[in-house]
Amino acid sequence: MKRTKELLAVIVLVALGLIMTGCEKKPDGSAPAEKPAAATKGVNMKEGKWEITSTMEMKGMPAGMMKPQTFTTCLKQTDYVPKNADQKDCTMKDVNVSGNTVSWEAVCKDSSGKGMITYAGDTYDGTMEMTMKEGGKDMNMKMTMKGKHIGPCDK
Repeated sequence: MKRTKELLAVIVLVALGLIMTGCEKKPDGSAPAEKPAAATKGVNMKEGKWEITSTMEMKGMPAGMMKPQTFTTCLKQTDYVPKNADQKDCTMKDVNVSGNTVSWEAVCKDSSGKGMITYAGDTYDGTMEMTMKEGGKDMNMKMTMKGKHIGPCDK
């Protein structure tokens, strides 16, 4: 049981790290210059502070261990693609913007996944699917995300 809890903690941290939007910074603290070409078209997303709640499902995990996680992050028109500077072993690829939907693939050292978020001004709905290796076996996880704009970003 202890091993299951430790594994769940790692999975939650990796998954939340992949969906935390707008966290990537250069060493000097400024925002990265690189952005998807499609970002200039604009997604119907209100910039500012967002509250994001994610619910995870994983085969074989007891229902009580997969409680919803809520966090806040700052989103901008240039930062709606999930990134996290703490996930240095992850690379974002195949980032696509179609209307108000942003999709991506993430490849990490011990996991990979794909996700999609559809923005509707001050709310969004999204999903992410990840596969992680544990003991030579693939573990699959699905996450459902809901976001809502709650005000201006902290300074």
